[in-house]
Amino acid sequence: MTAPKRRMSALLRSCVRDQWRNLSAATGGGVVRQATLLAIPWCVQHALDDGVVAEDPGATTRWALAAAGLATVHFVAVALWQWQARMAEARTGAALRDRLTAHLARLDRAALAGYGHGDLATRATRDIDQIRMWVYGLPGWAVITTTFVIVLPSVAALDTALLVVTLLIVPLLAAVNMTFPGPYERAGDRLSRAHADRADAVEDLLSSGAAVRGIGGGPVLLDRHHAHSAEVERLTGDVARIQSAWAALGPAVPRLAIAAGVGLGGFAALDGRITVGGLVAFTVWMGTFTIAVTVLVDRLVDRGNAAVAARRVEEILALRPSVTEPADPVPAAPRGTLTASAVTARHHDREALGPFDVSAEPGEFVVVTGPTGSGKSTLLRLLARLDDPASGTVAWDGTDLRRLGLDGLRAALVVVPQRPVLLSGTVADNLRLGGNADQAALERACRDACVHDDVMALPGGYDTELGEGGSSLSGGQVQRLALARAFLRAGERPGGVLLLDDVTSALDTGTEQRILDRLARRDPGTSVVFVTHRTAVLKAADRVIDLPGTEGERSG
Repeated sequence: MTAPKRRMSALLRSCVRDQWRNLSAATGGGVVRQATLLAIPWCVQHALDDGVVAEDPGATTRWALAAAGLATVHFVAVALWQWQARMAEARTGAALRDRLTAHLARLDRAALAGYGHGDLATRATRDIDQIRMWVYGLPGWAVITTTFVIVLPSVAALDTALLVVTLLIVPLLAAVNMTFPGPYERAGDRLSRAHADRADAVEDLLSSGAAVRGIGGGPVLLDRHHAHSAEVERLTGDVARIQSAWAALGPAVPRLAIAAGVGLGGFAALDGRITVGGLVAFTVWMGTFTIAVTVLVDRLVDRGNAAVAARRVEEILALRPSVTEPADPVPAAPRGTLTASAVTARHHDREALGPFDVSAEPGEFVVVTGPTGSGKSTLLRLLARLDDPASGTVAWDGTDLRRLGLDGLRAALVVVPQRPVLLSGTVADNLRLGGNADQAALERACRDACVHDDVMALPGGYDTELGEGGSSLSGGQVQRLALARAFLRAGERPGGVLLLDDVTSALDTGTEQRILDRLARRDPGTSVVFVTHRTAVLKAADRVIDLPGTEGERSG
């Protein structure tokens, strides 16, 4: 058995372990339900033989009442089974999604390299749904087992020939259900990967369509999506062919046994070896047996789907972030000097950038500039500990960032990236991001970022719902809202550092100057490290750090 399968088994076992109470109750309900269902034909047999054939109305009434009592118990048992199984399924899905999304939130871009957003979304939705359905079907195994345990002795009690017919189908069923699971699981694995590729194509189409449409890239994205959709369709057909053959052959075997059993049982009834009621009971039991085999195939299909899905979920859960919480974190100081000493960084897993030596004293406005490719944005990520340096040290108030707790570090060092992201929700939701700033604080931050008037021009003001990623706003409005969010965070904890990556690149000079005036009025202990080429920002700086370019740029 391979390592991935061991991890898959551990995940599925943990799902069962976490929901054992609900699954146990559902299993008990399923067993009682099936036992009562299979006892009803026995009541019918005696009602026919002891009542109808013997012309005894009292016996008919007694067995009819017994069947009615069993039907009542059956009703309660089915309700218990379905209720508890659904609870186990729902809780499994919620727990797995919470676990997966919490883990994804801890991962950085280095850990997730090679995984598209659509692929990750598929693992958090479709794959977890496959595991949910497997959990829901687990009590069905007890129902199937109960069917075998009751039907085989009951048929044996009727007639040995009927038992032989019933037993002959067992190796045939085993052959069918040993042949199909392997090919089905492999086909399902290929289909899951195809769904992930198509989800990535949809993500590109939605998020990048407008950006590439102007250069004629729209048809390329559409063709890519159509190609992935065609592959999903082809692989879905492969899965369907295997599943349809499996689903057809499984129940066909016991149905043939019913035909043979009716023939043998009919002659046995004519010879007086079994009663008419016994023949009716046998037919009903074999019908139930056929249904149980159909359900068995469904449960095996669910198991194959869950095995594939669990491997894909475990693959993400096995990823580890490159930036981790220290084992014994040191609290971040409320204010201090941010320094980078001889730090280097890997660039595209090839060349090293740096070494960089940068410092920002409390209250200092430092601008970092340099040619394209010199590592300005990379340096900013190192200063914020979004990445760790390949060598050298970044320190806050004399303490290596790698020793500081991440929550305190994020509160002290507030980053606005070059391409900021807004979330679905209202303007106010995006500004607060889970905080509890009041309306006055929101408006003050937006005025400082020169975006308050833009917000008030929206249909609902601060309660306006934004499209995904702020798609309903201009690039400059997105930049300024992200800057307002940073002002709000910095205002909650004065004395930290604002790390700004070219955040005025989409602004006109007048708006840019008003924002620079606001930065000049910041808390005296708050530092700013601003990556930019903009002349106005360079003029406003206390100190400018000019990074050298790459070898090609220096020689050019």
